[in-house]
Amino acid sequence: MDETAGPLPPRLLGITTFVLAQVGRAGRVRMGRMMDEHGLGLWHFAVLSALDDAAPASQRDLGARLRIDPSDLVEVVGRLEGAGLVRRERDPADRRRYVVELTGRGRAELDEVTRRAAELDAALLAPLTPDDRAAFERIARVLLAHHDPRARPGRAEAPAPPSAPGPGDAPPTRKGRAARG
Repeated sequence: MDETAGPLPPRLLGITTFVLAQVGRAGRVRMGRMMDEHGLGLWHFAVLSALDDAAPASQRDLGARLRIDPSDLVEVVGRLEGAGLVRRERDPADRRRYVVELTGRGRAELDEVTRRAAELDAALLAPLTPDDRAAFERIARVLLAHHDPRARPGRAEAPAPPSAPGPGDAPPTRKGRAARG
């Protein structure tokens, strides 16, 4: 953020939507920079995460689930495939469709990006006490579920995000379907 600019008008700071948008912008910029270091974008991270959650998946189902335009998804999956992070093959049951699956290398990259994203979360939310951070995360999820049916309880089993490991802590481990496969 530009420290040399004047203060924000109090009227704007009184609008929660504006404040959330500014905090979201700060987080998105940090996340974008980190993803750039990995040669990926946020859509690549979303596709890897979706495949970790429910793989293999048809390319069409991925696009619908993540609301990515089919032509954009072709580019995203193609780039992931070119990097060896996913495998894309014709669906044996329907040769018109492609099935996409996370590779071991893709899972390792996803684990690393997720670990670094947790560190970014910790830095973004650093001014909050642990109790305030937990409350903020819960409230943010309630708001998201209200505005996006895909985030509602029962629609997906969304685990709590991993905490950024402290010095000497082991990195987070995967559980559930992703760990089995």
